[in-house]
Amino acid sequence: MKKQTMMIAASLAGALALVGTTTAQTPQSGEAFVLEMLGQRGWEVSCRLNQDDGDVIESRERGRGLHDNGRFAVADVTGGLCSYSVPERGELRLTVSVEHTSFACPFPVDDAGFCRAYLRPGDEGSFQITRRGASSVAQAGTR
Repeated sequence: MKKQTMMIAASLAGALALVGTTTAQTPQSGEAFVLEMLGQRGWEVSCRLNQDDGDVIESRERGRGLHDNGRFAVADVTGGLCSYSVPERGELRLTVSVEHTSFACPFPVDDAGFCRAYLRPGDEGSFQITRRGASSVAQAGTR
């Protein structure tokens, strides 16, 4: 009985060691990509996001009023591309939630530590959604 208990304990220890090395090498699944928008007038943001299972999610938000907001929250995102446009008399603030995730910030981090872009009237462009460690490039353009 004592020998059988020792064998079970050894098997469990080996299984736990194997599980620990396997999960350390895989990216965290179940993470949600969250993008928040706050702006004025007729701004537009659209994203094409790839998920772990191969699905592609396309989302679009538009602002119409003096102060409109929008939000994308998509689970299991591996990467993607988002584009934006701000009207001539509008403005738009984009915030990507990167804290406690493996997503790279596509914008300069502001003084308060937020992954945030402040877009001016007439700005148009796009940015890549990537995981940390991969190259993240913000491609901001103007009309």
